[in-house]
Amino acid sequence: MLVDIVLDIPTRALNTPFTYEFPPTLLKEKEGRSEYVHTGDVAIVELGNRNVIGYVVGVDPDGMPDEKTKPVLAYFPESLFDDTSVKIARWMAQHYATPLSEALGLFIPVGLSARLKKALTAYNTTGEAKLPARRRRSPSHENEYAGASAAAPRPKHLTSGQVEALAAIRAALATAVSIPKVIPESAEIRNTIVLEGVTGSGKTEVYLRAIEDLAKRGKTAIMLVPEISLTPQTVGRFRARFGDRIAVLHSRLSEGERYSQWERIRTGDAQIVIGARSALFAPVRNLGLIVIDEEHDRSYKNHGAPRYHAREVAEYLAGQRSAVLVLGTATPSMEALHRAHSGDYTLVRMPERVGGALLPPVQIVDLTAEFADGNRSVFSRALQEALAEVRQHKEKALLFLNRRGFAQFLLCRECGFVPQCQSCSTSLTYHASTHKLRCHQCNAIHDVPAVCPMCGSPYLRQFGTGTQRVETEFQQLFPDWPVVRMDADTTTSKHAHAELLAQFEQLETGVLLGTQMVAKGLDFPEVTLVGVITADVTLNLPDFRSGERTFQLLEQVAGRAGRGKHPGKVIVQTYWPTHRAVRAAAAHNPALFHDTEREERAKLVYPPFGSLCNLVVSAHDEEATRSYAEKLAEALRRRTELADAQILGPAPCALARRKKLWRQHILIKGKAGLEVGPAVMDVLTSLSKPRAKDLRVSVDVDPDDLM
Repeated sequence: MLVDIVLDIPTRALNTPFTYEFPPTLLKEKEGRSEYVHTGDVAIVELGNRNVIGYVVGVDPDGMPDEKTKPVLAYFPESLFDDTSVKIARWMAQHYATPLSEALGLFIPVGLSARLKKALTAYNTTGEAKLPARRRRSPSHENEYAGASAAAPRPKHLTSGQVEALAAIRAALATAVSIPKVIPESAEIRNTIVLEGVTGSGKTEVYLRAIEDLAKRGKTAIMLVPEISLTPQTVGRFRARFGDRIAVLHSRLSEGERYSQWERIRTGDAQIVIGARSALFAPVRNLGLIVIDEEHDRSYKNHGAPRYHAREVAEYLAGQRSAVLVLGTATPSMEALHRAHSGDYTLVRMPERVGGALLPPVQIVDLTAEFADGNRSVFSRALQEALAEVRQHKEKALLFLNRRGFAQFLLCRECGFVPQCQSCSTSLTYHASTHKLRCHQCNAIHDVPAVCPMCGSPYLRQFGTGTQRVETEFQQLFPDWPVVRMDADTTTSKHAHAELLAQFEQLETGVLLGTQMVAKGLDFPEVTLVGVITADVTLNLPDFRSGERTFQLLEQVAGRAGRGKHPGKVIVQTYWPTHRAVRAAAAHNPALFHDTEREERAKLVYPPFGSLCNLVVSAHDEEATRSYAEKLAEALRRRTELADAQILGPAPCALARRKKLWRQHILIKGKAGLEVGPAVMDVLTSLSKPRAKDLRVSVDVDPDDLM
């Protein structure tokens, strides 16, 4: 018997499976199963003069080894994945130009990976192949914040939008068929539904009822949420409906907890999987439905290797598993809308809020005029008055700022010096609570200089606004009014998100202040006011998606107001009140933004009307980085598959240095649907090795940003 094995070594040089002989002696030792070796089993094999872990991806029962074929040394019949998982991994490896072992590694639970490494070490020492014992862990529900939305009873009546959405999903479930894709062809997946529902329209209830239908038929479902901050309320609501039939997968779990949840899914103990993007790779059986809530959210893009997008992988996964994909959001991405308008997806709109509540009116405040009138506070007069009114009525408010820290940077008023990180080409952020400067790229911490290091001036001034500064000024305006701050600094502990949300809900009246983690997904009926401290942070980023992201953020955070019996109000502070993203959010009219944005994107051949691939070359040696980037760009220009694409660069990245690494990037820009992965992979494997041993090339197909 011959078996094809992918080695657990993430390198482009070993991007194809290796064939090994499966000795009869091993078969005799493993007589507990109907077949002796399966796709997904783990093996120990020899590579060169060392032993490595590998994963079985193919079995040839009648295969005959030759004199060069090496035998499998040992194996563990774990069956971590199946043939369809291998097909998905192969597609990802080609589409995203990533080693097959990295794509396949997404299906391996973190806790098991650690045990396999220990087993390999033990085998090399003793010759005995045995997985270390693992302590069983029962699923723990403590510290899971449920909140008011979880306690809400099952509604007796649905809105017309909910009825239409549920009917569309049920129809798709009834007719779902497998639509396989073959690279490089771009076959269409038509079992995808875009659920465009205004904030508060009851999308979650639609998900719950669709999954209930599936569960009765013995099918399973995967529910993705964009951030861990959304998980507590979502989990609480799903647990109230499905009890212990759900499994939760997210990064805040320990390795042991994640492995326990993974095993519950593999054995069929859990029918519904809830989690972040990595939950897509859970070993579900009989998959019927994938839901991506807030599908527009950028956290669905994986920024580590492999750099996949959950929406694209889910689309392919649904086709291979004969499942239905639902993309739910109040602000669909331009990509999802384009595919819906092209007929590839089904678009269903839910235009009304549950209970007849109205979308809150939005007031735009021009910060330039505020400054000209002498107001130096981060709070405009309109926002101060609105907050005072909320306090008087003993209601709640939400303040949103898309930045953490006290000030964006320090600046010398005499010579213009700005303290920079020594390892990254970015300014340091000042944090008042610790009186330290922190780099938000590499997390390095520095003391605040007493005087300017360049000219000796004592006039180092704080510029910009962060959540700490907003909290400080708020407490000066309303010293006896509780404020709960949620940002990356206050949510470092494992259960901080749940504890802070519970703390806010238990307040009779108070304010929730935070960054993006409070902008979407949260359901607090008592919140009647939302204040956006400044809408300009994302608006002025050097990124063609900056306007889209600003509109989405403003529309999402505005939707947190007025979800209960009292009407809501939104105040957006900005230096650019005429920008179409701000005006569209204020009018709750996406067309004001999308119509012009589509025209500009089409003219410039940007997604969804074009495709992008960003290659970043990095090394400690600046000259080696630049030299190899030039060689790589020239090799790409010689590829016939890329003849119609633009190869732009190389050029320094916007963040030219990060964590002591110099960075150059090359941008491949082509027509929509252009598959660049195979050509890029071939160039990278055939190009001569760089002289800098630490040089790395990261490939980002469909990049989320170009920083």
